Amino acid sequence: MPSNVLPQPDGSDTRRIKRSRVVSFVLLALAAVVFSLRPEAFGDPQAQPLHALLHVWRIVLGVVLMVAALGVQVVVGVRWRQGLRRRAEADAPDPGTSPGNQAPADR
Repeated sequence: MPSNVLPQPDGSDTRRIKRSRVVSFVLLALAAVVFSLRPEAFGDPQAQPLHALLHVWRIVLGVVLMVAALGVQVVVGVRWRQGLRRRAEADAPDPGTSPGNQAPADR
């Protein structure tokens, strides 16, 4: 099975990857806080008509935050791969030349 070898990210890519990990961690931490909110902490459920909506909205907001954290990682990964592809195309040899050793002209 052939394996792809990816080069190490350069300085700007490394900083972008680290920042994206921090942003994803913060988003996941916020999602955990939102999931842990209990509607009972906001008062008597019988006295608040919108109490049931808090149950739904905390779940929806938590899931949105988790998807956003995943989206950050996917976007950064796609941008990194596109940068690798652009650099590889810029370093590619001329399409008119064939790869490998050239045959001597006297043959």
